[in-house]
Amino acid sequence: MSQTEMVADIFKSAQKNDTAELARLLEENPNLANTENSDGLLPLGYAAHFGNKEAVQVLLDYGADVDAISHSKIEYIPSNTALHAAIAGERSMDVIQLLLKSTANTNLFDSNSHTCLHSAAFHDDNIELIQLLLDYGADVHAKVEGGETALQVAETRGNNKVVQFLKRME
Repeated sequence: MSQTEMVADIFKSAQKNDTAELARLLEENPNLANTENSDGLLPLGYAAHFGNKEAVQVLLDYGADVDAISHSKIEYIPSNTALHAAIAGERSMDVIQLLLKSTANTNLFDSNSHTCLHSAAFHDDNIELIQLLLDYGADVHAKVEGGETALQVAETRGNNKVVQFLKRME
């Protein structure tokens, strides 16, 4: 089996949450846990995006770097961490908590200059998610390149519960 085929199989297993196949592939070649696919995406971010907690755990167990930033070649997907991907995808609180407990850095910027807090304020009106990120050290005052805070992102998106919550945090 070629490297390209093995990488493709890792991503298929991560998407399907097929932990047995994922573990088998990683047992043969643990480096695949941190190998990008042809689109520049990483397996951990891929599993996190789809909300597959068990696949995320297997990848972490085999050494996936929780803070690795992908090099996305897909126009509408920024280069980002698994935590960003989880927030932009299914927003599985179980996956997000697992990543945070695995020491995911909440203050890394993606290629759109968003921290995870910006991404959460952009994608959803979920105070529980915002609070969780703050509990793990997200900087409420962090600004994107254009100068916007997560509060301003939430205001622009009309995520009013998050707006009210973040106003109390400033």
